[in-house]
Amino acid sequence: MVKENLFRLLAELVAINSVNPTLARGPGERAIAQKIREHLTSLGISPDVNTFAPKRANVAAVVPGRGEAPPLLLNAHIDTVGVGGMPNPFTLRQEGDRWYGRGAYDMKGSVAVMLALAEAWVASPPPGDIYLTFVADEEDRSLGMEVLIREWLPRYAPPAGAIVLEPTEEQLGVAHKGFAWLEIEVQGVAAHGSRPDEGVDAILPLGLALNELRAIQEELAHRAPHPLLGRASLHASIIEGGEAWCVYPPRARLGWERRTLPDESLDEIRTELERVLAAVLRPPSRHTALARVVFARPPHQVNRTAWPVRLLKAAGVEEEAGMAYWTDAALLREAGIPTVLYGPAGHGAHADDEWVSGESLVRVYETLQRAAAQMAEVSA
Repeated sequence: MVKENLFRLLAELVAINSVNPTLARGPGERAIAQKIREHLTSLGISPDVNTFAPKRANVAAVVPGRGEAPPLLLNAHIDTVGVGGMPNPFTLRQEGDRWYGRGAYDMKGSVAVMLALAEAWVASPPPGDIYLTFVADEEDRSLGMEVLIREWLPRYAPPAGAIVLEPTEEQLGVAHKGFAWLEIEVQGVAAHGSRPDEGVDAILPLGLALNELRAIQEELAHRAPHPLLGRASLHASIIEGGEAWCVYPPRARLGWERRTLPDESLDEIRTELERVLAAVLRPPSRHTALARVVFARPPHQVNRTAWPVRLLKAAGVEEEAGMAYWTDAALLREAGIPTVLYGPAGHGAHADDEWVSGESLVRVYETLQRAAAQMAEVSA
């Protein structure tokens, strides 16, 4: 019965196009937020829908518990990436244990689990309140989680812990990397190629910047790895400049991404950025240049004795892991909420052959049921 209910819910969720509008000109999350609101309302729950921008919406609700334990927050994001070359991306298709469709794995399967759990908890309340939170924009700038933390959470008792249902292959995710997007823009002087005394080439100094990035990359490769996340890394992402074959380029830009570990700070990343800038402007350079952090998100690591870790271990989840991807868990941790990751197995996040395991969804549902049942026995 649980599996059939999960399949029905997942089919309804996948059928709603919730592609992130800042990534692929999608319609955003308002339609799927409305669907979630209707489902929760039908259970007698009073959800809050926060439409915080055109096309963007969060849903959050409290499932009342018995007052025997502090609140536990569950979270999933409701946006997806674009559909690429997927055939029938919004029709859930089953092949054996594989359920195909855009978002089935990342992460509408987890949304279906949360909605099915809401049904169970309304019928049989858990020891403590459960906060069900469904947020927009995780696939881009995490605007939805920022709004949830700033506007919804302060209205309620602080949760003692959070579980983000990102797909973890049923492992207990206790850490993930952060990232920073960095760029340097070099200014030269435009001139015709026949007038070398007047022109200043803005592109050539990017070679010096790339050499410095290579040096930083080699230093990162020689540092001791994190036991769960491996080594920090960087890669060049964007390079652009120039106007015509016969013109000295007056502007050039290099962008790169730096993936960070829990023991690294943004100040360290800024120091690396200054190194790249200094390499470009090394005398006798005639250039000017600007360097900046375009966007950054922190890494995440939870204390192994934190309440949600112990809840999931009491429910039978033993294998701890670090996740290669970034998640909203880092923002919840920054807000002072101990947060772990736990979700289903599958394949193809952001790929054309995305699928989630139906049996894994059932196991995640059952594990979270057991974890919630332990809320009073496992002290926060």
